[in-house]
Amino acid sequence: MLTVNDLRPADILLSTGDAAASSAIRFGTGSRFSHAALYAGNGEIIEAIGEGVVRQSLARAMRDDTLVCVYWRIGMSDAQAGQAIRYATVQIGKPYDELGAVGAGVTSGRGFVLSVFAGAINPIAALGVNVAIAADVINRLNPERTFFCSELVALAFEKAGVPLGRGAASTTPQDVASAHVLNLIGTLKGE
Repeated sequence: MLTVNDLRPADILLSTGDAAASSAIRFGTGSRFSHAALYAGNGEIIEAIGEGVVRQSLARAMRDDTLVCVYWRIGMSDAQAGQAIRYATVQIGKPYDELGAVGAGVTSGRGFVLSVFAGAINPIAALGVNVAIAADVINRLNPERTFFCSELVALAFEKAGVPLGRGAASTTPQDVASAHVLNLIGTLKGE
């Protein structure tokens, strides 16, 4: 089990909890994780949550989590780690992107299959799916206006020249967890 002393600036923290929203995200994306955050150093993280992009203590952020795993971007220099943190820091105060988060979930592999199935059996669900897809497209056109959690993390690494994958503006926690360019460092809380 890791401690805060084992963390390095620009570590990626993937987490989950028992809340209904966490369960819905995990189900929709087929992930064991529902949230992503960036470790900024000095016991603090930068994350996009309901109140927007914030910097807060790791202890406060983890208080309701049941699992927190730590990942490191393979091949990232200290300078690039600093760039990722600076990018995320500049975004502090920007609003949370609920529609972008739903859109990313709907356009992810499992989310797309579930949304097509739901849309096929219920016309109202089909309308919701179309709105979510439109939100994802709009978010891809202007991803830095608002942020959801994994989008903030993915864009920070993309801007630092060490992308986690393609389509940072539509990245889900599952996309981050399965990125082949990340190394699992260990567990900070849970299992």
